[in-house]
Amino acid sequence: MAAVSGPVDEARLEEGLAVLASRGYRIVEASNLRRRDGFLAGSDEERTAAYLELVNDSSVDAIFFARGGYGASRILRHLTAGEIRARPKIHLGGSDLTALFAYLGTHASLVTFYGPLVAVQLAHSSSLDWEPVLRGALPAPHSVAPDEVLRGGAGEGPIVGGCLSLIASLCGTPEAIRGEAAVLFWEDVGEETYRLDRMLTQLERSGTFDGLQAMVIGSVAPGRRGVESEEDVRAWLRLRFAGAPFPVAMGFPAGHLGSPRTLPLGVRIRVDLESGRIEFPEAAVE
Repeated sequence: MAAVSGPVDEARLEEGLAVLASRGYRIVEASNLRRRDGFLAGSDEERTAAYLELVNDSSVDAIFFARGGYGASRILRHLTAGEIRARPKIHLGGSDLTALFAYLGTHASLVTFYGPLVAVQLAHSSSLDWEPVLRGALPAPHSVAPDEVLRGGAGEGPIVGGCLSLIASLCGTPEAIRGEAAVLFWEDVGEETYRLDRMLTQLERSGTFDGLQAMVIGSVAPGRRGVESEEDVRAWLRLRFAGAPFPVAMGFPAGHLGSPRTLPLGVRIRVDLESGRIEFPEAAVE
Protein backbone atom coordinates (compact mmCIF):
# COMPACT_ATOMS: atom_id res chain seq x y z
CA MET A 1 0.00 0.00 0.00
CA ALA A 2 1.71 3.17 -1.21
CA ALA A 3 1.36 6.92 -0.64
CA VAL A 4 3.37 9.00 -3.11
CA SER A 5 1.10 12.06 -3.03
CA GLY A 6 -0.82 13.76 -0.23
CA PRO A 7 -1.23 12.61 3.40
CA VAL A 8 -3.84 9.97 4.07
CA ASP A 9 -6.91 10.27 6.29
CA GLU A 10 -6.35 7.52 8.87
CA ALA A 11 -10.02 6.63 9.36
CA ARG A 12 -10.69 6.26 5.63
CA LEU A 13 -7.44 4.36 5.19
CA GLU A 14 -8.47 1.84 7.83
CA GLU A 15 -11.83 1.38 6.11
CA GLY A 16 -10.15 0.73 2.77
CA LEU A 17 -7.60 -1.65 4.28
CA ALA A 18 -10.42 -3.54 6.02
CA VAL A 19 -12.15 -4.04 2.66
CA LEU A 20 -8.97 -5.52 1.16
CA ALA A 21 -8.33 -7.71 4.21
CA SER A 22 -11.92 -9.01 4.12
CA ARG A 23 -11.28 -10.22 0.56
CA GLY A 24 -8.22 -12.16 1.60
CA TYR A 25 -5.47 -9.81 0.48
CA ARG A 26 -2.23 -9.64 2.46
CA ILE A 27 -1.31 -5.98 2.93
CA VAL A 28 2.22 -4.57 3.06
CA GLU A 29 2.23 -0.93 4.11
CA ALA A 30 4.76 1.50 2.68
CA SER A 31 6.93 2.91 5.44
CA ASN A 32 5.55 6.43 4.85
CA LEU A 33 1.89 5.42 4.50
CA ARG A 34 0.81 7.25 7.64
CA ARG A 35 3.28 10.14 7.39
CA ARG A 36 2.11 13.73 7.19
CA ASP A 37 4.49 16.45 6.05
CA GLY A 38 2.34 19.46 5.21
CA PHE A 39 0.50 18.67 1.97
CA LEU A 40 2.61 15.57 1.34
CA ALA A 41 2.87 12.06 2.80
CA GLY A 42 6.51 12.64 3.71
CA SER A 43 9.44 14.26 1.95
CA ASP A 44 10.21 13.49 -1.69
CA GLU A 45 12.99 11.17 -0.58
CA GLU A 46 10.77 9.36 1.94
CA ARG A 47 7.94 8.85 -0.53
CA THR A 48 10.34 7.65 -3.23
CA ALA A 49 12.17 5.23 -0.94
CA ALA A 50 8.94 3.81 0.46
CA TYR A 51 7.52 3.26 -3.03
CA LEU A 52 10.71 1.58 -4.24
CA GLU A 53 10.70 -0.71 -1.21
CA LEU A 54 7.39 -2.08 -2.47
CA VAL A 55 8.71 -2.30 -6.03
CA ASN A 56 11.67 -4.36 -4.84
CA ASP A 57 9.72 -6.55 -2.40
CA SER A 58 9.39 -9.95 -4.12
CA SER A 59 6.39 -10.81 -1.92
CA VAL A 60 4.38 -7.86 -3.33
CA ASP A 61 2.42 -8.56 -6.53
CA ALA A 62 0.48 -5.29 -6.79
CA ILE A 63 0.90 -1.73 -5.56
CA PHE A 64 -2.32 0.04 -4.64
CA PHE A 65 -2.29 3.74 -3.80
CA ALA A 66 -4.05 5.19 -0.80
CA ARG A 67 -5.05 8.58 -2.19
CA GLY A 68 -4.21 11.27 -4.73
CA GLY A 69 -3.92 14.96 -3.97
CA TYR A 70 -0.55 16.22 -5.15
CA GLY A 71 3.08 15.13 -5.09
CA ALA A 72 3.57 12.12 -7.39
CA SER A 73 5.28 14.24 -10.06
CA ARG A 74 7.91 15.33 -7.51
CA ILE A 75 9.31 11.83 -7.11
CA LEU A 76 9.77 11.10 -10.81
CA ARG A 77 13.28 12.55 -10.95
CA HIS A 78 14.34 10.10 -8.23
CA LEU A 79 13.15 7.00 -10.12
CA THR A 80 15.09 4.68 -12.40
CA ALA A 81 12.91 3.11 -15.07
CA GLY A 82 15.09 0.02 -15.39
CA GLU A 83 14.71 -0.80 -11.71
CA ILE A 84 10.92 -0.72 -11.97
CA ARG A 85 10.79 -2.46 -15.34
CA ALA A 86 12.90 -5.33 -13.96
CA ARG A 87 10.25 -6.01 -11.29
CA PRO A 88 6.93 -5.29 -13.00
CA LYS A 89 3.91 -5.08 -10.69
CA ILE A 90 0.28 -4.11 -11.02
CA HIS A 91 -0.28 -0.43 -10.14
CA LEU A 92 -3.80 0.72 -9.21
CA GLY A 93 -4.76 4.33 -8.47
CA GLY A 94 -6.15 7.53 -9.93
CA SER A 95 -6.12 11.32 -9.78
CA ASP A 96 -2.55 12.49 -8.98
CA LEU A 97 -1.19 9.06 -9.91
CA THR A 98 -1.62 10.22 -13.53
CA ALA A 99 1.94 11.57 -13.32
CA LEU A 100 3.52 8.35 -12.02
CA PHE A 101 1.53 6.23 -14.46
CA ALA A 102 2.69 8.43 -17.36
CA TYR A 103 6.29 7.86 -16.21
CA LEU A 104 5.79 4.10 -15.98
CA GLY A 105 4.12 3.91 -19.38
CA THR A 106 6.68 6.12 -21.12
CA HIS A 107 9.92 4.91 -19.55
CA ALA A 108 9.16 1.40 -18.23
CA SER A 109 6.56 0.27 -20.82
CA LEU A 110 4.18 -0.82 -18.06
CA VAL A 111 0.41 -1.06 -18.25
CA THR A 112 -1.11 0.75 -15.26
CA PHE A 113 -4.65 0.79 -13.92
CA TYR A 114 -6.46 4.09 -13.53
CA GLY A 115 -9.16 3.38 -10.98
CA PRO A 116 -10.17 3.54 -7.32
CA LEU A 117 -7.95 4.70 -4.47
CA VAL A 118 -7.90 2.67 -1.26
CA ALA A 119 -8.68 5.50 1.19
CA VAL A 120 -11.23 7.08 -1.15
CA GLN A 121 -13.47 4.87 -3.30
CA LEU A 122 -12.43 1.44 -1.95
CA ALA A 123 -13.44 2.53 1.53
CA HIS A 124 -17.02 3.35 0.52
CA SER A 125 -18.05 1.43 -2.59
CA SER A 126 -18.84 -2.23 -3.19
CA SER A 127 -19.72 -1.90 -6.90
CA LEU A 128 -16.23 -1.68 -8.38
CA ASP A 129 -14.70 -3.63 -11.28
CA TRP A 130 -11.01 -3.50 -10.30
CA GLU A 131 -10.76 -7.14 -9.18
CA PRO A 132 -11.81 -8.86 -12.44
CA VAL A 133 -9.86 -6.35 -14.55
CA LEU A 134 -6.69 -6.90 -12.51
CA ARG A 135 -7.19 -10.66 -12.77
CA GLY A 136 -7.21 -10.53 -16.57
CA ALA A 137 -10.87 -10.16 -17.49
CA LEU A 138 -11.72 -7.87 -20.38
CA PRO A 139 -13.15 -4.60 -19.08
CA ALA A 140 -16.87 -4.52 -19.78
CA PRO A 141 -17.94 -2.60 -22.90
CA HIS A 142 -19.65 0.73 -22.41
CA SER A 143 -22.70 2.00 -24.28
CA VAL A 144 -22.56 5.67 -25.25
CA ALA A 145 -25.90 7.48 -25.31
CA PRO A 146 -26.59 9.62 -28.39
CA ASP A 147 -26.46 12.85 -26.37
CA GLU A 148 -22.98 11.89 -25.11
CA VAL A 149 -21.50 11.75 -28.61
CA LEU A 150 -19.74 15.07 -29.12
CA ARG A 151 -18.20 14.14 -32.46
CA GLY A 152 -19.06 10.99 -34.38
CA GLY A 153 -16.76 8.47 -35.94
CA ALA A 154 -14.61 5.55 -34.86
CA GLY A 155 -11.05 5.15 -33.65
CA GLU A 156 -8.82 2.57 -32.00
CA GLY A 157 -5.50 2.59 -30.19
CA PRO A 158 -3.85 2.29 -26.77
CA ILE A 159 -5.61 4.36 -24.14
CA VAL A 160 -3.55 7.08 -22.45
CA GLY A 161 -4.30 9.93 -20.06
CA GLY A 162 -5.86 10.38 -16.64
CA CYS A 163 -6.72 13.54 -14.70
CA LEU A 164 -6.71 16.54 -17.05
CA SER A 165 -4.89 18.95 -14.71
CA LEU A 166 -2.06 16.42 -14.35
CA ILE A 167 -1.96 15.70 -18.08
CA ALA A 168 -1.57 19.44 -18.72
CA SER A 169 1.13 19.75 -16.05
CA LEU A 170 3.19 17.08 -17.85
CA CYS A 171 3.47 19.14 -21.04
CA GLY A 172 7.13 19.90 -21.73
CA THR A 173 8.36 17.09 -19.46
CA PRO A 174 9.82 13.71 -20.48
CA GLU A 175 6.53 12.14 -19.35
CA ALA A 176 4.28 14.29 -21.56
CA ILE A 177 1.25 12.36 -22.80
CA ARG A 178 1.44 11.67 -26.54
CA GLY A 179 -1.80 11.24 -28.42
CA GLU A 180 -0.48 10.05 -31.78
CA ALA A 181 -2.19 6.76 -32.78
CA ALA A 182 -3.78 6.63 -29.31
CA VAL A 183 -7.11 7.21 -27.57
CA LEU A 184 -6.99 9.96 -24.94
CA PHE A 185 -9.02 9.58 -21.76
CA TRP A 186 -9.38 12.52 -19.40
CA GLU A 187 -11.46 13.53 -16.40
CA ASP A 188 -11.29 16.13 -13.66
CA VAL A 189 -13.09 17.50 -10.63
CA GLY A 190 -13.80 20.97 -9.24
CA GLU A 191 -12.51 22.89 -12.28
CA GLU A 192 -14.60 25.63 -13.90
CA THR A 193 -15.04 25.48 -17.65
CA TYR A 194 -12.60 28.30 -18.39
CA ARG A 195 -9.88 26.38 -16.56
CA LEU A 196 -10.76 23.17 -18.38
CA ASP A 197 -10.65 25.06 -21.66
CA ARG A 198 -7.25 26.54 -20.80
CA MET A 199 -5.80 23.10 -20.11
CA LEU A 200 -7.32 21.59 -23.25
CA THR A 201 -6.00 24.49 -25.32
CA GLN A 202 -2.54 23.93 -23.86
CA LEU A 203 -2.68 20.27 -24.87
CA GLU A 204 -3.99 21.16 -28.30
CA ARG A 205 -1.28 23.73 -28.97
CA SER A 206 1.48 21.55 -27.55
CA GLY A 207 0.69 18.83 -30.09
CA THR A 208 -0.87 16.33 -27.68
CA PHE A 209 -3.90 15.93 -29.95
CA ASP A 210 -1.86 15.44 -33.13
CA GLY A 211 -2.69 12.05 -34.62
CA LEU A 212 -5.25 11.29 -31.90
CA GLN A 213 -7.61 8.46 -32.85
CA ALA A 214 -10.39 9.27 -30.38
CA MET A 215 -11.14 11.01 -27.08
CA VAL A 216 -13.09 9.58 -24.15
CA ILE A 217 -14.14 12.01 -21.41
CA GLY A 218 -14.86 10.64 -17.95
CA SER A 219 -16.39 12.43 -14.97
CA VAL A 220 -16.20 16.23 -15.11
CA ALA A 221 -17.66 17.68 -11.92
CA PRO A 222 -18.50 21.41 -11.88
CA GLY A 223 -16.21 23.98 -10.26
CA ARG A 224 -16.16 24.43 -6.51
CA ARG A 225 -17.67 27.94 -6.53
CA GLY A 226 -21.03 26.52 -7.57
CA VAL A 227 -21.58 28.99 -10.43
CA GLU A 228 -21.87 26.21 -13.02
CA SER A 229 -24.13 23.17 -13.06
CA GLU A 230 -23.37 19.75 -14.46
CA GLU A 231 -25.52 20.57 -17.49
CA ASP A 232 -23.55 23.82 -18.01
CA VAL A 233 -20.38 21.73 -18.22
CA ARG A 234 -21.97 19.25 -20.63
CA ALA A 235 -23.25 22.05 -22.86
CA TRP A 236 -19.78 23.61 -22.95
CA LEU A 237 -18.23 20.25 -23.86
CA ARG A 238 -20.64 19.92 -26.77
CA LEU A 239 -19.54 23.31 -28.09
CA ARG A 240 -15.85 22.71 -27.38
CA PHE A 241 -15.64 19.49 -29.40
CA ALA A 242 -18.31 20.00 -32.07
CA GLY A 243 -15.64 20.45 -34.74
CA ALA A 244 -13.03 18.03 -33.41
CA PRO A 245 -11.08 16.10 -36.08
CA PHE A 246 -11.49 12.85 -34.11
CA PRO A 247 -14.40 11.04 -32.42
CA VAL A 248 -15.26 12.33 -28.94
CA ALA A 249 -17.53 10.78 -26.31
CA MET A 250 -18.33 12.07 -22.84
CA GLY A 251 -19.92 10.43 -19.83
CA PHE A 252 -17.63 7.43 -19.43
CA PRO A 253 -18.02 6.39 -15.75
CA ALA A 254 -14.39 6.75 -14.65
CA GLY A 255 -12.52 9.34 -12.61
CA HIS A 256 -13.53 11.22 -9.47
CA LEU A 257 -16.67 9.19 -8.84
CA GLY A 258 -17.94 7.08 -5.98
CA SER A 259 -17.70 3.90 -8.08
CA PRO A 260 -15.30 4.54 -10.97
CA ARG A 261 -14.53 2.05 -13.74
CA THR A 262 -10.94 0.77 -13.85
CA LEU A 263 -9.10 1.69 -17.06
CA PRO A 264 -5.96 -0.22 -18.10
CA LEU A 265 -3.73 2.54 -19.48
CA GLY A 266 -1.59 1.36 -22.37
CA VAL A 267 -4.07 -1.32 -23.51
CA ARG A 268 -5.94 -1.08 -26.82
CA ILE A 269 -9.43 0.40 -26.76
CA ARG A 270 -11.98 0.64 -29.58
CA VAL A 271 -14.30 3.68 -29.77
CA ASP A 272 -17.14 3.30 -32.28
CA LEU A 273 -19.56 6.17 -31.91
CA GLU A 274 -21.58 5.17 -34.95
CA SER A 275 -22.76 2.12 -33.00
CA GLY A 276 -22.38 3.88 -29.63
CA ARG A 277 -19.89 1.38 -28.18
CA ILE A 278 -16.58 1.60 -26.35
CA GLU A 279 -14.86 -1.78 -26.16
CA PHE A 280 -11.63 -3.28 -24.84
CA PRO A 281 -10.49 -5.98 -27.28
CA GLU A 282 -7.56 -7.20 -25.18
CA ALA A 283 -6.94 -8.00 -21.53
CA ALA A 284 -4.36 -6.07 -19.54
CA VAL A 285 -3.12 -8.99 -17.44
CA GLU A 286 -2.17 -12.40 -18.83
